[in-house]
Amino acid sequence: LHNALVACCEPGDEVIIPTPYWVSYSALVELTGATPVMVETTEKEGFCLSPEKFRAAITKKTRLIMLNSPSNPTGGVYPVKTLEGLAKVAVEKDIIVLSDEIYDKLIYSGHTFKSFAALGEEVKQRTIIVNGVSKAYAMTGWRIGWTLAPENVSAAINKLQSQQTSNPCSVSQY
Repeated sequence: LHNALVACCEPGDEVIIPTPYWVSYSALVELTGATPVMVETTEKEGFCLSPEKFRAAITKKTRLIMLNSPSNPTGGVYPVKTLEGLAKVAVEKDIIVLSDEIYDKLIYSGHTFKSFAALGEEVKQRTIIVNGVSKAYAMTGWRIGWTLAPENVSAAINKLQSQQTSNPCSVSQY
């Protein structure tokens, strides 16, 4: 998440974060010099940001939106129709979508997970997926994760990562 935000955001940018959210999101945004813009969601809304609220939060400074589905801390899963509406706004307004999909395998009660990037080629070209093994495989602390992103963003993330950490330890790699 940190590398993706650093690769995409600069001081003065704004990053939309639906609330409630994982506690580190806003701090990670602030580390880039960008400003987190919190948009409230409610239990009645399934703790899912609506396309209308997304559109209303966008300014000239909006660079990126952070989505988390299934969500930490609510467990909310975005319905496909809502994701499609968010995708339409992101494409129209040329907003990058940082899709935290770390809980994609932890779905209950008949909900269905759909990756944000799977909503079409235009959506895929502005989506960064972040995922890893810590939640689905109970490997918290191992720090094994990955991103799927457009080539230019992946190159920037790789450049950052190569200077921050050489590699995961051999036990984690195995």
